[in-house]
Amino acid sequence: MSYHAQHRPTSSWSAILAALAGCAFAACTDPTSPAPSDTSTEATADLGASGKRHAGAVYTTTNGAGSNAIIAFGRAADGSLTRIGRFPTGGRGIGGTIDPLVSQYAVILSADHRLLFTVNAGSNNVSSFQVRNDGTLRLVDVQSAGGVRPVSLSARGQLLYVLNAGDNTVTGIRVSPGGELHGIRNGTRQLASGAAGASTIHFTANGARIIVTEIEANRLETLVVRDNGRLGPPVVTPSTAAGPFGFDVTKAGVAVISEAGGTPASAPNGTVSSYRRGAGGALNVVTDALDAGGQAACWVVVTENGRFAFVANSASNAIASVRIRDDGSLRLLDATAGTSPAGATPLDIDLSVGDDYLYALEGGSGKIAIFAVGAGGDLSARTAVPTGRGGSSGLQGIAAF
Repeated sequence: MSYHAQHRPTSSWSAILAALAGCAFAACTDPTSPAPSDTSTEATADLGASGKRHAGAVYTTTNGAGSNAIIAFGRAADGSLTRIGRFPTGGRGIGGTIDPLVSQYAVILSADHRLLFTVNAGSNNVSSFQVRNDGTLRLVDVQSAGGVRPVSLSARGQLLYVLNAGDNTVTGIRVSPGGELHGIRNGTRQLASGAAGASTIHFTANGARIIVTEIEANRLETLVVRDNGRLGPPVVTPSTAAGPFGFDVTKAGVAVISEAGGTPASAPNGTVSSYRRGAGGALNVVTDALDAGGQAACWVVVTENGRFAFVANSASNAIASVRIRDDGSLRLLDATAGTSPAGATPLDIDLSVGDDYLYALEGGSGKIAIFAVGAGGDLSARTAVPTGRGGSSGLQGIAAF
């Protein structure tokens, strides 16, 4: 699953942080979280329901500074989750507390759900896994990210792109059908001059380009994907509001992008905007900074039919529902379509196949929240499931099918 015109004056990211300092957790606005060693006490050989077939699965990463790992859950037809294992990535995360990578798509699945990819931000590499029929994982390969501190991934066909926030680069990797990773020669592209706060990467709907958000520079970049997998020079589009962060793209080519900031003095709600591709690869605004109804709007996922988007307002412990009209414009449906307990801090979100269930990684509670999705975009909460790690433990990313 899963393009702007007028540029508003924006404030520095540090000012936005100050504005949200009153929140229990700054969530996606906390790029300076400490990075302690991975002190998790979870069992490393916990295979739970291994061998049992499930309707789907949900995955998140520990982002452990000592050793990164994927925590896997089997998904039943009723949306409930059963833990089925913890699978080391062969790399290291950076630890931290709430949203230490400041990104979306730290862990992703291939379109056919047979492969899983994740970043290892502490060891500057990327891991690939085969997804077995029972939802368990087999580590296939570990490949250099081609840059410093990889935080976000996007895959399409045999191409995988990794966004490196530490040096503002994007690297292309070829993926074999079995999941082996092969670096593309001269496949690393530097983002445009002035890049700051590189956060999230995603393919456009037709796969011809990739889009990158930059939280601190308050802008978006698009890069052409060439036939050889190398990327063309970046085209910069100013963001319509401060702190462009997570996003998803509909099959019709509409990019729905959250903006975590705003005017810092009043600590306003976050916003969400929609864009279509414009001339020369730039992005043209459709909806300009719609109020998302809560603070720290950071993660976005759209339904397969392109009718609805869900936005995690992390500092408000809520998930908003947004209607995507046929022309790509947005309308807020419900600012609190889904809610989490105070301090739970919903971070990354994803939908199951068929959009029946939405899953939210709660960085503050260390749980995965579960919501049934109604035909009108409404959410009904189910019982959240512990990941096996405590809250504020550096968990990052979620991928579901």
